[in-house]
Amino acid sequence: MEDVHILTLNTSRIGHLSTNISVPSGDGSSGSSTLDGIKKNITSGINSIIDGAESIAGDIANDIAKDLGIHDFYTAHVMSFCEGFYKGNTTEGVSMNVTHCSKPKGMYSFDPTVILQKELIKGVSLKDIKWPEKVQDGLNALSMAARAMFVFYMIGIATVGLMIFTSLAGLSGSPLVSAINFFLSHFAYLNLAIASAIATAIAVKSSNIINKYGADIGIAAYKGGKFIAMTWAATALALVASLAWIVIFFLGRKGRGGYLAAGS
Repeated sequence: MEDVHILTLNTSRIGHLSTNISVPSGDGSSGSSTLDGIKKNITSGINSIIDGAESIAGDIANDIAKDLGIHDFYTAHVMSFCEGFYKGNTTEGVSMNVTHCSKPKGMYSFDPTVILQKELIKGVSLKDIKWPEKVQDGLNALSMAARAMFVFYMIGIATVGLMIFTSLAGLSGSPLVSAINFFLSHFAYLNLAIASAIATAIAVKSSNIINKYGADIGIAAYKGGKFIAMTWAATALALVASLAWIVIFFLGRKGRGGYLAAGS
């Protein structure tokens, strides 16, 4: 489910808004030729905007990202990240073409600095592209929250998994089993609610930080609306389940009480 993510980092327009990207001076090698091409792309992009050719400028901005060796976008997930390129244009519509996803990892924290530094062409660093330190500082501050989110999600999911078996036992109508299912479902609800709240906070806070400090070099971020909707829907279902089991518990006790009264 690559399209269900917490956050999207858009780097396709990097260098599109600024000519302040500095690269090492050329020495006649093929690497320096690429860097010279990047400079030309940046200048051409600015000129294209001035001329009103926005669609052409967008294509040139994408060329800048590719010349730097990076992808158009990076999506952050609970246990991994994905990357890829945008397809189409503003006229016909744009879609996300995911080309790679990292292996799932527990306690994962999205770190675009490490990812981008690995992908940048040889001889170019994050400092050269004016990567804002405040963006990284802000994301670092959220890394602990990301790990806490993972723990709460795992506890909630594990509890829901356990409920599959206890719910089958609950079909017997036993008040004791119904009570156990109520406590399990409520426990799952609490953990999923906390995890969803943290995920929402991470999505909103991260996108605000990136958009505030990264706009000058052409990077942007968007919170994952689909992920947020799904995680809160799962939380709501856990709450409904807990309420259902408490109703079943009292109905079971009422039925058993009536049965005992009739027997006496």
